[in-house]
Amino acid sequence: MSDPFEGMSEAKRPQVKFGKIGDWFKGTLVDNTREIENKLSAKREMQLIAEFKMYGGSFHDINDKVVAAEATAINAGEFYSLFAKGPVKAQLERAKLGQVIGLRFAEERPSSQPGFNPTKIIKVFLGEMDPTYQGEQGVDTN
Repeated sequence: MSDPFEGMSEAKRPQVKFGKIGDWFKGTLVDNTREIENKLSAKREMQLIAEFKMYGGSFHDINDKVVAAEATAINAGEFYSLFAKGPVKAQLERAKLGQVIGLRFAEERPSSQPGFNPTKIIKVFLGEMDPTYQGEQGVDTN
């Protein structure tokens, strides 16, 4: 039996992963209602899946724990998701849909638990409401 998806590529949600200090983006928050369990955490804490309509930015993607050498450019009008936990999650949950938000990977701190990755310090900047926001989400444009 032949593969019915032969010649097609798997669709994946564009996702921001901060790989290097200085990575950043600015965009309009269009969804902050979805959560998923963090299966990598011993606490099994919930992560927020926030979605943004971007103004711009750049980040170094991470694949299989390897940080990309080249930055990925974020173009205005593109939709990206960000998985957030801890203080970043709390700040994004309090933000309003349609609010302009910026995030910057500011620094790394050593993990409090030996053998774990360093803690990434992500700064969240809350801006004004986006006057062009009409309630659209990334799923609306596909």
